Amino acid sequence: MRVQTFTPEPRNMQTTMEGRRLWGPARFAVVAANAVACLLLVAGANTAHADDVHSPGDFLGFAIQDGRAEIQSCQLALRTSSNTSVQSFAKRMIADHESLDARIERLAQRKGYNLPTGISITAKATQAALTPLTGHTFDKVFMDHNVSDHKDDIKRFSEQAQRGSDPDVRALAASAVPVLREHLKLAEQTRTKLGH
Repeated sequence: MRVQTFTPEPRNMQTTMEGRRLWGPARFAVVAANAVACLLLVAGANTAHADDVHSPGDFLGFAIQDGRAEIQSCQLALRTSSNTSVQSFAKRMIADHESLDARIERLAQRKGYNLPTGISITAKATQAALTPLTGHTFDKVFMDHNVSDHKDDIKRFSEQAQRGSDPDVRALAASAVPVLREHLKLAEQTRTKLGH
């Protein structure tokens, strides 16, 4: 297999006063969008086994980390985006995921399941890829991510609701599916408003 490396051409770069070269805004936006697309592919590869029913504890661990990641990315959107539709979407996601996360934590504590702290490695990478983006590029990549993420969430929660081994975890997953479907619908509508 032949490996190709990418070396930016000087004519496509800007130079700062200190003489360091910076990426031009258009090239940076394209590379950043491609980086997030690659992360989404990795996330898709990591979720390829979503057909396998996770143990109740593993599912709750996934759900809490996913919820935390959603909240963090939406908090970033509130700080970064100036688009009112994106901000409205982010506020709704934060409120709904904080509520779901609280339910997950109560159920895990009652059942004796240990939940992981923080967010997943994939979510950290997505957050890192989103952080430097601004303007319309941020909005586009953020909303593309939310559409993809909510499709995956619906699949995982539905699978747990149908075939999970713990009736209480199944009930929680089943109650979350309609909310996640509404989130997907809102994400798609918001993305359409951006001109997709």
